[in-house]
Amino acid sequence: MINKNRNREDYSFANINLLGKCNVDCYFCLGKDIVEELGGNNQLSWHFRTDWKNFDIFIQKCKEKGIKKIYITGQNTDSLMYIFLTNIITWLQLEGFMVGLRTNGYLALNKIDIINQCDCNVGYSIHTLNTDTNNKIMGRWDIPRWDKIIPLTKSCRVSIVVNRYNKDEFFSLVRWLSQFPNVKYIQARRISTDTRYDLLKPDIMYYEKLFKQVESKYELKDRFYGAEIYEIYGKEVCFWRTVETSVNSMNYFTDGTVSEEYFVVEGYLKNKI
Repeated sequence: MINKNRNREDYSFANINLLGKCNVDCYFCLGKDIVEELGGNNQLSWHFRTDWKNFDIFIQKCKEKGIKKIYITGQNTDSLMYIFLTNIITWLQLEGFMVGLRTNGYLALNKIDIINQCDCNVGYSIHTLNTDTNNKIMGRWDIPRWDKIIPLTKSCRVSIVVNRYNKDEFFSLVRWLSQFPNVKYIQARRISTDTRYDLLKPDIMYYEKLFKQVESKYELKDRFYGAEIYEIYGKEVCFWRTVETSVNSMNYFTDGTVSEEYFVVEGYLKNKI
């Protein structure tokens, strides 16, 4: 059910994948595909200019490839946990890059000024508004105050990872998000894995079942790198099967690993220093 598309477009962005301890415990986290390989890494308090190995090499490769957008994300942690976050955003912008963040939002209210420092859409992961569902997915009962966070954000994208626990909440969540004009679009993400397919197969099947519902009820509006876009409750919803799209990116991991491959886990394992 997972078919990697090896036909990639030209590079359109790059990721800085932070490594360290997270403030949530999502069962589908891609970092759990290679938990042993990532074990012991924690660069959340390391300065990007003095402590991150090969960071200059990564930046130079981005410039050589004509990459203009860099997203700060976490491979097994959250971007807002990085101590020097405002500094790296400023530095990257001075280097000529547009910068975005991807975050679970738990620190967003306290760091909204840093979030709004970005000049690319910030990506919020919102999987549920139900505390019980949230605990099953993310290992926490409390939920970020999205009703306050979203209106304070200049512009954002919301990602919903469709899974066994939230599959019946998808349409109500999209309806709730539709009230916010600064949610530019919604991304319905299919769980991705390289090493835990047997464990996550039910989630992938639920995703495809949901997509069939959408496909039968709504008219296809557009495609983005092969991903179908439908309008639901007035919002564009992009159905993102990560490895099956044709988008392309470079990846930097804060242990010094530089990968020119879009496939995150595969690229890390091939290029791990």
